[in-house]
Amino acid sequence: MKKKHPEHVNLERWLVSYADFITLLFAFFVVMYAISQADISKFKKVSQSLKVAFAAAGPVGMIDIGGSSGGSTANPMEAIEPPGGRIMNLPAGKTNTASDPDPQLQEVKELLEETISLELGVTDLSDKMQMQFDSRGLVVRLAAKDFFDQGAVDVRQDMQPMLDRIGRVLGRTKRLVRIEGHTDPSEAKTESYSSDWELSAARAAWVAKYWLKRFGFDPKRIGIAGYSHFRPLTNASHEWGKATNRRVEIIILNTQYETP
Repeated sequence: MKKKHPEHVNLERWLVSYADFITLLFAFFVVMYAISQADISKFKKVSQSLKVAFAAAGPVGMIDIGGSSGGSTANPMEAIEPPGGRIMNLPAGKTNTASDPDPQLQEVKELLEETISLELGVTDLSDKMQMQFDSRGLVVRLAAKDFFDQGAVDVRQDMQPMLDRIGRVLGRTKRLVRIEGHTDPSEAKTESYSSDWELSAARAAWVAKYWLKRFGFDPKRIGIAGYSHFRPLTNASHEWGKATNRRVEIIILNTQYETP
């Protein structure tokens, strides 16, 4: 009877598993690289399609932004706000109403996102600036804690380039622009501005004069208002809530500016 040879043990079988692991790891990094190089224009189209789909599905949430100015005479610069609205969250802290915005204002919003976010980055942008649509038009909200020193009126020098970028975009439009200043009761008083009314209005006026001087805006296009601390975004008493209420809002109105 022929003697059987002992079975040979393959000591290199681990190489097969190792090769599979390396292949999967390579595929993972290829996918991650592809995601990081996504086409921004295609991403925006997908994002817009999702917004339209969710808007058609019904209200996503309710937020009370009440308050309207009195008077029976219609004024294109009047700050008329709806008692409520449906809000949808967007990346980088930006919000948008569920109703379809004006196509021209949507284009302005996208242009602002492109010109500013590329410089600041997504994280910084969400902290310093937010955008939303309401019944007045497109609201660009600037955080006072980033743009102004405590109790100061002029925009900090390091944030003026961002103001320039916004001004250049608005210079291409033919919309009326309203600039609103908002403070909170804890804002420090100065010798020049003894009340929050004056401080909030002075900040709005500073932004208006800056753009008039730098870009030659027609003064008839721009209106200003100061609301002191009487139109807060939140009633929270902690420092984060107070910082949220200190802001300057730039409203690109639905109303077209007609040259006389």
